[in-house]
Amino acid sequence: MRNLITLVKRYIPVLCAVFMLSSCNKDPEELVDPPKIDVEDPTATVPMAFDVQLKENKTFKVGDTVKFVLNGNANMISFYSGTVGNDYAYHNTERFYDVRAKLSFESNKTPDNNTIANINCAELFYSTDFNGTYTYENIKNTNWKPITNRFALQTILQATSTTYAASGNVDISDVFADGRPVYFAWLCKTQAASNRVQFRVRNFTLSGEVVEDNTLSKQLFSQGQFGFQWYENAASAAQASNNRPTVTSTLLTWNGVFNNLTGPYKEGYAVSGPIELPQYNVGKDMPSILITKQNKSESEHKYVYNTPGTYEVVFIAANTHANEQPEIIKKLNITIEP
Repeated sequence: MRNLITLVKRYIPVLCAVFMLSSCNKDPEELVDPPKIDVEDPTATVPMAFDVQLKENKTFKVGDTVKFVLNGNANMISFYSGTVGNDYAYHNTERFYDVRAKLSFESNKTPDNNTIANINCAELFYSTDFNGTYTYENIKNTNWKPITNRFALQTILQATSTTYAASGNVDISDVFADGRPVYFAWLCKTQAASNRVQFRVRNFTLSGEVVEDNTLSKQLFSQGQFGFQWYENAASAAQASNNRPTVTSTLLTWNGVFNNLTGPYKEGYAVSGPIELPQYNVGKDMPSILITKQNKSESEHKYVYNTPGTYEVVFIAANTHANEQPEIIKKLNITIEP
């Protein structure tokens, strides 16, 4: 027995070495794989989220600061306030502004000496029927519509030609209502057997007033751009040149022989060229761009409305680094009271 124990002890190291060698020679397929570690893919796209809420109610006063609370992970937001020039309704449609036509001028009448018969020597007309044939006969037979009573012409005869009366800045948009070119005409007269009155017009100006955006309002036609020319009856045209009516780029004058006590009736038309109102096309409305702060899921946008009304407010969220994700559009309706 003692010999057996001794033999076993002697060969234990040898047996261990053989076992270890056998293990090292195993086929690689039989090795056990280490456990896999679940690591998040850093290139994966995070779905975009966006929402907007009003911090207070939906009714505000002019001049109030309206606060919008924005939530989500969009890195660029387009903002439409609903005001003129920043209205989502025109984001893909060109905006044409309506133009209100305003006419103004200054008039003078001289001299102040027993010429009562001709104190109302001038009238203003317009026509959309004039065919553009500039002869006295054709002009006289044209359908002219009176608008003199809309303006303040000088009613007191002046001693000199330096005192003018302002007509007022008068809305004449209705004369352009049918979309056809408009012609203007001053009809001036000197009654038979009377002392004539000289009539003068300066600063005859047409302006376009854009109601939606007054910064676009401007002068459309100066007096010279109207192209007024005189067309007279035979009695007026027969006068010497220094007594004929005249027109320059800045002054229109009805003249004539002062002492017409033995003279016939005289009249003349100062007719303009065709006048059309331009269309104000300012293109499409553009948004304000809000750049959100990184790593901040909530932010606030403030806006002040200066005009009462009901507005559709639109926010459009996008991720500039993930073009395949669709935009998120949020709309709110708010009321601004006076």
